[in-house]
Amino acid sequence: MSNTEAAFDARSLTKRFGTRTVLDAVSFSISPGEIVALLGPNGAGKSTLIGCLLGFLLPDSGSSHMLGHDVREMPREARARTGYVPQTMGGFGSYRVGQLLRYLAAFYPGAPTPDSAWLSWAALDPKARVSTLSGGQKQRLAILLALQHRPEALILDEPVASLDPQARHDFMHLLSDYCTATGASVVISSHILSDLEKVCSRLLFMRRGVLVLDVPTTTFHAATRRLTPAPGAPADWTRLLPQALHVVGRDPGTNAALVGNWPDHDPAFALDNLPWPIRIERPDLEAAYLEITR
Repeated sequence: MSNTEAAFDARSLTKRFGTRTVLDAVSFSISPGEIVALLGPNGAGKSTLIGCLLGFLLPDSGSSHMLGHDVREMPREARARTGYVPQTMGGFGSYRVGQLLRYLAAFYPGAPTPDSAWLSWAALDPKARVSTLSGGQKQRLAILLALQHRPEALILDEPVASLDPQARHDFMHLLSDYCTATGASVVISSHILSDLEKVCSRLLFMRRGVLVLDVPTTTFHAATRRLTPAPGAPADWTRLLPQALHVVGRDPGTNAALVGNWPDHDPAFALDNLPWPIRIERPDLEAAYLEITR
């Protein structure tokens, strides 16, 4: 993958099921080496978006490109440079672990042997039948299968949900090391925000089929604030905020607003002109996620 070629390029992706719009003009581009978190509650459209990114689902409008190719017409040699880990691994129950790894590796001639660090992390008996593996072991196997041919573009859909805390911790470190060493790009969907925060360079927030916020992780932490007005402020108090601030979430229960583009040079940032006192807080990712995706 060249340094200028986007690993993933979504252009106004729209997908409907009947009269329900599950993706609404979603656009973003992911560069080589980026690890990007795809965030949102159940039903936000994340899995549908992943299906469109991979070409498993065809959008009603818009397009998806991966490694410079339209996913609907992706040549085999380009497809061989991609990897995918689904939420759950199905099938292959009669295979033994080592047998399955060798069988699928044969579809990638010339690919290097599986990385010993990943094999050690998975800690799977190569003679064990897939049908006898626990849920966590099957997920480790799915990750091995997706990574053994060293893909340049990788999509992970809830890859750590069934892993224990130590396995999740080690997985995130290995994934970061893998991207640093290879320049691979990763899209990872997960509800375990503390894991994503450690390794992802960028955050994509989905809400009801819409990409509502696309922000670098460092920018999110530096320039996001939670503003809570004193009791008595009207529900539309945010209309009086400086235009430079971008309201990205609201909490109707407390009348608070989550804002982006907060400057680092002035803690008060022209809020003195508001007719109510404002409490300013720096939110953590989980608290911000709840307000952005509400």
